[in-house]
Amino acid sequence: MRYIPIDFEMGRTPQGLLWQSEDMSDIPVIKNPDGSIFEPSLRYFGYGWLQKTFKSKSSMEPDSYSLRDYLCHLLNSGVDWVYGGRDEVLRSFRNSFSERVKEGELASAQVELKLEHVFRFYQTIDKAMPILGGNPTPQFVGYNEISPITTRRVGGTLRWSGWNKVVRRASSRPTPSFDNVERILEHLRAAAMEPLDGSWEQSLRVFAAERNWLVTCCEARAGLRRVEIWHLSLRKIAEALSKHRIITMSTGRWRNDAHPNPLNVAVHDKALRAQIVSGIERFAAQGNTTLNVDVLTKGGKERSVEFPLDLVLSLLEIGIWTVRKALFAHWEARGNTDLDYDAIFISSTGNGRRLGLKHIGEIVKDAFNELDVAGSGHRLRAYYLTEMAWLLWNQELAKAGYRPDIAVSNNVMNRLAELAGHEKPSTTERYYLDQARDRHKMKANQPSVEARKDMMNALISVSWRMEQEKCNLLRRLIYAFDDCEDDRFYRVIEAAIDKYVVPKDRPVEKKVPHLRVVSRPTPDSGKNE
Repeated sequence: MRYIPIDFEMGRTPQGLLWQSEDMSDIPVIKNPDGSIFEPSLRYFGYGWLQKTFKSKSSMEPDSYSLRDYLCHLLNSGVDWVYGGRDEVLRSFRNSFSERVKEGELASAQVELKLEHVFRFYQTIDKAMPILGGNPTPQFVGYNEISPITTRRVGGTLRWSGWNKVVRRASSRPTPSFDNVERILEHLRAAAMEPLDGSWEQSLRVFAAERNWLVTCCEARAGLRRVEIWHLSLRKIAEALSKHRIITMSTGRWRNDAHPNPLNVAVHDKALRAQIVSGIERFAAQGNTTLNVDVLTKGGKERSVEFPLDLVLSLLEIGIWTVRKALFAHWEARGNTDLDYDAIFISSTGNGRRLGLKHIGEIVKDAFNELDVAGSGHRLRAYYLTEMAWLLWNQELAKAGYRPDIAVSNNVMNRLAELAGHEKPSTTERYYLDQARDRHKMKANQPSVEARKDMMNALISVSWRMEQEKCNLLRRLIYAFDDCEDDRFYRVIEAAIDKYVVPKDRPVEKKVPHLRVVSRPTPDSGKNE
C-alpha cells in the first residue's frame, strides 16, 4: 500500500529568527495537518545547525523531506512520533516502499537514505529537545537490545541494527549541449513574446518569463549556485562597475538615502541608463568580455565570479530597469514600501521580496523536465566552465595581440581554477581549455548562431506592440521561410521591404560584435520618465 505525503506542509523559518544568538532563518519547518509546527523537527534542525551537524541550511532539505515522509507513514499507521521511534516501525516504513522499488520508481538506495535520516533524528532528538510534555525526552537510540531503536557498529560508525548497505551505481549525468541550453533558455522566455492584453495577471507571466530566463542565464553563463543567485546583490554589481569607472560610487555610506546605488537611480533616469550601457560597451571594446563580481556563497563566504558582459547588460536592462521596475511600481501604487532594492530577482507574488531559494532550483529543474533534456541544473556548472574557457581564451588572446602562446594558456587555466574553486589548475581546467581551442578553430560556425539570437531578440522586441492579425501573418511568414525553396520568393520579400518600409531608429549592436544587447519595451513604453 502506498501513502502519499500530502498532510504535512513544508516551509522555512522567517528571516531574522534568532535562537541562542544564532541566525536561524531559512531552517526547514514541517507543519502538522492542523497547521501547527511540528516542534521536534524544528528543534532538531536548529540543534544540528548549532552543533555544525549540517554543512549548510540547504543541506537540511533532504533530511526534512525524509522526516515528512516518515511522519505521513506514522499518521497513516495511526501512531504518534514518539511511538514511531521503534525498530518495527522503521521496518514497516521501509516495507511501505517495496512496490515502488520493485516497479523501478524508487531506488533501494533512496529508501535506505530516508531511513538513515530518520535514524539520525531519533538519535539526536533527546539532546535537541531535552523536555517533552514536562518530562525528560526518551532516549530512543541505545547501545543494547532493550532500546526502542537498536544499533550496531559498522566500520566504526553507529548504525541502526536494520541498516542495509546498498551499492549505488555511479550515475552519468551529461553536460547539456549548447543547443539544449539554448532550447531551455528560449523555452523559459517564450511567454515574454506574448502581446500584452492589459491585464496584470498576463503582465506577471511575461515578467516571470524574463526573470526565469535571467535566473537560468546566471547558472549557465556565470556558474552561480542557486544559493548564490538568491544572494545576488545589485550593490556588488555596482561596486564591480565602479572599479572600472563605468559608474561613480560614493566613498562614504553610499547605501543610505544620501548616497543611493546609481543602478537604482538609473531606473528613472534614461540619460544615466544610456551612460551606464555606453560605459559597459566601451569596456568591452577594450577587449574585455567579463566583469568580476563578488557573490555570497555557501557558509557566508564570498567568491569572485566572472559575469559575461552581455549578461550584466541583460540583468540591468531587463531584470532591474524593466521587470523589477514594473513590479515595484505596481506594489508602491498599493502602498507597499517594504521593497528590497538590493535584490535582482523578485517573487511575482512576494510584494517586493527576493525570489525564494526553492523556487530558484525548481525553475531550471522544471525546464529540463518539460523539454525532456538529459542532464540537470547542477550540470549547468560544467556547461558554464566550458563557456568561460571560451570567453577567457578570447580575452587573453586579445591582450596578447592574438598570439596563442604558452602564457595565454597558463593565464586561462589559472583563472578557470579560480572560478571552479580549485587551489591550482588540474586536468579539469586542461580539458576545458582544449575545448576552447577546438571551438576557436570552428569560429566560422559562430555567425549563424549569432544570427539566430538576433532574430529571436527582434521577435521579442516587436511582439509586444503587434496586433493579432500581424502576429498570425508573421507566423505564416516564418513557416514560409522554412518551406519555400524558390529564391524568387526571398527576392520579392527584400524588394517589398526596400520599397514600402521606412525603418525606425532602433538600438543596434556596434563596436562589440560579441555583445548581445537586448532592448525590450515596457508596458508603459512611450511615457515620459
